[in-house]
Amino acid sequence: MNPDNDPNPSNSDWENFVFPRDVFEFSLGKTELEEIFHRFAISSLPEVKPDSSLKKKIISSILNQQNEGEDFLFIRKSDSRWRKSAFSGVEYKILNRDQSRNTVTLMIRMEAGAVFPGHAHETAEDCLLIEGDLNIAGTVLKAGDFHRANPGSVHKKFSTSSGAEFLIVSGESDFAESEKYFS
Repeated sequence: MNPDNDPNPSNSDWENFVFPRDVFEFSLGKTELEEIFHRFAISSLPEVKPDSSLKKKIISSILNQQNEGEDFLFIRKSDSRWRKSAFSGVEYKILNRDQSRNTVTLMIRMEAGAVFPGHAHETAEDCLLIEGDLNIAGTVLKAGDFHRANPGSVHKKFSTSSGAEFLIVSGESDFAESEKYFS
């Protein structure tokens, strides 16, 4: 068959022309034959050497990406462990201490029925409930709810019925005061 003479060759004629049956096994599937064809086509291309300025640009881009990573902190869930606090059913993990802003970011997890004692706030404390419920100052928070304790405020004890996991961003001085509970 000559594909130049036939304007509409059938697929089977085309496949037989590209993959002659006397050369290729019938046991190969269409996908495998296409893979062979593509590898052959790629290997028959002439080698192309990129311009030296392109090589420098690519290497510079890679190095810049590596440097960007130094500006960020990533903590995978599997990379950190929960620690027991001084309170029954309350665990925590410190995610970050930022000395330049004087803040501490931590996760707190409370089992169902756990109670966290009252405490005062010299600085503001932000709390984002991730899962469960949290009863603070007579208000029940649900997953996704946010609470802020302003500087000078006092939390009475707070509790959870079903358990809770929440993110806290607090002043370093407040955390240092309560560090006896989180050591």
